[in-house]
Amino acid sequence: MKKKNSKKPIKKKASPSLKRKTVSAPQAQAIRNLADQLGKLIALAGYKSSFSLTTVAKEKGLQKYIPKKSANKKEAFFIFLKNLYCHKPRTIKIIVREILPTAIEKRHAKGDPILETEALELSEKLKKIEIDLHDEIMAMNLPKERPRIIPPPIAIQKILDAFTLHPTLLPDCKAMFTDGHINESVRKALERFEKRIQDISATHNRQGAELMGDVFNEQSPKIKFNNLSNPQEINKQKGFKLISMGIMHWWRNNLSHGDELQLPHHDALARLILVSNFLHEMDNRLI
Repeated sequence: MKKKNSKKPIKKKASPSLKRKTVSAPQAQAIRNLADQLGKLIALAGYKSSFSLTTVAKEKGLQKYIPKKSANKKEAFFIFLKNLYCHKPRTIKIIVREILPTAIEKRHAKGDPILETEALELSEKLKKIEIDLHDEIMAMNLPKERPRIIPPPIAIQKILDAFTLHPTLLPDCKAMFTDGHINESVRKALERFEKRIQDISATHNRQGAELMGDVFNEQSPKIKFNNLSNPQEINKQKGFKLISMGIMHWWRNNLSHGDELQLPHHDALARLILVSNFLHEMDNRLI
């Protein structure tokens, strides 16, 4: 009779390169910092645009590393990058290479270009997890500072064309915006808004937030939108006053110095539309 082989099968040791990486506390923080910055460059999931982390991950066969549930976008980015770092660390470089060029293009189109300093911050965060893209990022020749005049993209101009700006803002404010004098267009719109209120209320000895607080004061308004006969009507008057004071404190004062960086196009567009809406509302005031 043949003797049975009593030797136990030898278990093969896993190759060190195949072992799952563990994440130390400093590495976890480095991954979280990287996730925060990537979250500013790309959406988690796309609705109107196909440019999203979910889409990029799917194209690279990495969608399983995106959490199905997470508390928020930042946490989802962190978990995704942490999963890649543990299981496929080399793919992080591939993901960043895929995201960065498109993010640069999209931010430029919005009038908010990615600057060299921002890209270098990304490079430093990648180095914390042993990924070096410094030379590739420097080769992109990103601007060192934002240009002061960047005309808005056609898509944003079309939005403005479709909106009925108040005649008080035409043609100057719209023309300035279209030509790329973004800050000047918003500053001029706020000046026109202020001047209109001064003229209607015959209050030329006040300006800015002080003017708004005085003219729209719900206790004894010089300009009112209703009879102030119930809480809803009082709230409208008070809300108009507070928002008007706020845009004078924030928008008007900040832009009056002339040394502010150019506003992102979508931000400036929203400000023009708000001022225009308020001017239209003024036309419906009680006389």
